[in-house]
This record gives sequence, structure tokens and C-alpha cells, in this order.
Amino acid sequence: MKRLLLVITLIAVSFETGLAQKTAKKAPSPSRRIVVAFYDDSRLNNPDGQAKLQDFRFFLKTIQEIAKKDFPDVEFKVVGRGELVKLPDYTNLNVQTMQPPLGYALVQTGTKRRILTGVQTDSDFACAAAAYFKRKSSACPK
Repeated sequence: MKRLLLVITLIAVSFETGLAQKTAKKAPSPSRRIVVAFYDDSRLNNPDGQAKLQDFRFFLKTIQEIAKKDFPDVEFKVVGRGELVKLPDYTNLNVQTMQPPLGYALVQTGTKRRILTGVQTDSDFACAAAAYFKRKSSACPK
């Protein structure tokens, strides 16, 4: 009987200490970088807004090429109305609630995000992204 009591006590003590162990900390994640091109076509439903949206889409192609070439480790997303994007700074970007109806959001972990409002030319975007991500861009004339 004493042996049974001793075995039960040892099992109970080892079970409790097994549960009381601290969980292992996750390794710090590498810095995530993302560029989000956003537009809300329902708020741009007037002649002036449609012209801005057309210009935005025109420059978007060259901006995507610049981002791919000069910032290869930066994720590039294009989102429209009704889409929600989870950002690396643990916030969300909802196109419907963004104050400018179109623009770009530059986000990376550990820094405050930067919003480029309105239509951006390829050199405007390249210079802003180069300054934000602290890199050089061949499309930036500076």
C-alpha cells in the first residue's frame, strides 16, 4: 500500500511539473514589408474620380515593375472596395474606411506606416519607397 501511495504521489508531482513548464518563446519573425495599392471605385464614381482612377491604374503597372525590381523582398498587393488586408504592424487596412479613396500604404514591422495619397507617378513612388525602406531605387532621380 505504501508503494502504491508513493507511485501515485510521484506520478502526480511529475504531471504537475510537466504542466507548469513555461512555453518556449517564438523566434522573432523577420521584418515583413508590404506595399498596398488601394482604391475605392464606388467613392470615385464621378467624372473627376474616374479620371483619377484611370491615371492610378495607368501608373500602377510601372509601379509594380519598380517594386518587383528594386524592392524584391517587399510584398505588393492591390486591393479594392470590400477587401481587408492584415498588415505587418498588427493592424488592418480597410479600403472603405481609408480617408483618401485611392493611394498606397507602405508598411513594415517596427515602423510607422506611410500613406501616399492620390495618384503617384513612378518616380514619386520610387523615391517615397526608397526613403521608407531605406534603399536605393533606379527609378528615383534623386
